Amino acid sequence: MVFHIADISLAKEWLGTCGEYFQNIKKPFGKMGFKAMFRCNEDNLDDWFTTWSVVQFWWAVIVSVVCAILFLAFVGFDISAIQNLLVSILGAYMWAHMGWFAVTKKQGCCCFCCCFCISQAPILLLIFGIWLIIWSVLLVVQSLAMISLFALGFVYTILYVTYAVPLTYMGIIMVKKWQTLKGDPPFGKTSRVVVGNPTSASEVSEVNLS
Repeated sequence: MVFHIADISLAKEWLGTCGEYFQNIKKPFGKMGFKAMFRCNEDNLDDWFTTWSVVQFWWAVIVSVVCAILFLAFVGFDISAIQNLLVSILGAYMWAHMGWFAVTKKQGCCCFCCCFCISQAPILLLIFGIWLIIWSVLLVVQSLAMISLFALGFVYTILYVTYAVPLTYMGIIMVKKWQTLKGDPPFGKTSRVVVGNPTSASEVSEVNLS
């Protein structure tokens, strides 16, 4: 497990993957076909997660756009609807890209306020996997209340129920990824702290956790 405190190199590493992930955004099924993504692909968990994270992004965009249109149609023009649309799309991308980075590049990663991060901690895959599955269930339950809100409330329900599908698959894949690593110590084989730029003399002692 690695503790990152104001680690600029980690931020640069993540930003450096934007081009790679954007290629996945442009070709959602470039790594795995539509039918294949619904089957268990334990031999290729990274590509499986990549595909579902991209699908999650694009479905979030569709949901956000449709919800904004319905809001403007029934309530009238409101700048907050446009703001919420942009924030929702940006948030969907950030979640998709950071989730992909954590699963495929760092074997479990979590950041707090962009100043403190933990990486190489497989137990985080289990925690976030379970959280995504629970969030999916809550999303479905909450969306059912929208049916009776107005004439097209059922559209909201359909959109959010279907949006729960990629979230559920992402959670399942995270749990399966953790299962492939559970032979390792839950917090990684070694522990170290990186402060600032690790190319300087700021990386301190490494502790064996095995």
